[in-house]
Amino acid sequence: MASEDARYRETSQFEAWSFSPAQLAAMREKTNVLARQRIAERMLASASNLPTSNNTSKANTPDPSGNGTPNPNENGAPTLPDFLKSEEEALLVSFYVSELLRAADHLGVPDEVRATATVFFRRFFLTNSIMTYPPQEMILVALFVGSKAEGRFPRIIEFQQKFNTKQDILAGEFLLCQGNRFNFEVRHPFRALMGAMMELRSYGDIDEQRIIAAEKRAHEILLFSPLMTDAYFHYTPSQIMFAALSLADRGLAERLIQETFHFVPPTTNNDNTPAQTPLPGSENSGLARKDGGGKGQMTNDERAAIIGTGIRDKVMGTIEACRTMLSNELPERKSHWTSESIFKSQIRPVRKKLTKCRDPDRWNLSELQRQRREQGLRRDDSEERAAASKGSKDAALFGGDLAAGAPEKKRRKVDGNGQEDPFGGPL
Repeated sequence: MASEDARYRETSQFEAWSFSPAQLAAMREKTNVLARQRIAERMLASASNLPTSNNTSKANTPDPSGNGTPNPNENGAPTLPDFLKSEEEALLVSFYVSELLRAADHLGVPDEVRATATVFFRRFFLTNSIMTYPPQEMILVALFVGSKAEGRFPRIIEFQQKFNTKQDILAGEFLLCQGNRFNFEVRHPFRALMGAMMELRSYGDIDEQRIIAAEKRAHEILLFSPLMTDAYFHYTPSQIMFAALSLADRGLAERLIQETFHFVPPTTNNDNTPAQTPLPGSENSGLARKDGGGKGQMTNDERAAIIGTGIRDKVMGTIEACRTMLSNELPERKSHWTSESIFKSQIRPVRKKLTKCRDPDRWNLSELQRQRREQGLRRDDSEERAAASKGSKDAALFGGDLAAGAPEKKRRKVDGNGQEDPFGGPL
């Protein structure tokens, strides 16, 4: 039977959405650069289709409609706006994630729905620029898709009534799914925390109130800190859980790790040969020695490689790095993202900049969906016309009607001795 680690490495969360810090930064920079190039091309194309009269009188003036159309310069040539940098995009994504968490609280959704929707939102804006699609509308789309991914199927009208909006949520549903590569399974650290608490209680020498307090604080951290940071892109659910528990009660987290990754000193048999002792729990797990030994029998070196001090120090280092990341966005930081002074000094200037450089063709999700439907219909019509044209050319070459239905028509004429019955064949 495969271990839990082996099963996790086969999930889409690990294979498609786990990155090193350098890889994640490179992806965000690439997304930003591509978005700037494509939006600039669309802006210039839309500006070339506008009338050029009286352009000089409007030179270097802001676009009051905010539709992303560049303004002409003194020579009549369109000038592009100042695009967002990748750091500014990351700031806006964090702000809108905090808004998503507030919306989840307003809806009263379960913890898994809240976390899954946030992960979907962050994944989407990892490969799509915030200058391309409207983040405010994608919040409700992420909550709607996240609810369905976790087995809850709310009605769209309920979302619209809750938020007093007429937004077409379905207009962005396929976009979100496509941006997430249709990977809907997200593993969270909540169950790992429950298992850790059960393990701590099994020791029997830890005060119950201490365990309860640590569990409450760790759960509070898990509902905010990993979602506001890149923890889901860098660490496994169990590592995130240990980091949150370490922030809540470092002693309990270290106790769990020490009990799990303990080193058993080597012993010898009566003939001074190294003893081979079974790994706890390995008798039923199918673990066997590589040299062909009995099932569950492992040498001390093999045991040390699994539960020794070397692997323990490596795990501790990873958890400490995750702990540092989570400590940057503790639950007390909720007030930071809702502060009016922070909004005015940091968020509003970037949002104002966004209104001038957003994609003119993709910002309106409902219009984008309508255009793509029309493109699909036109493509189907062109394919049908091409098939009909091919049939007519074949008929001209070989004679007869080779279009669809022609064999059936010929058969009816032959059966009627060349005379087609206007009332059809016999019943």
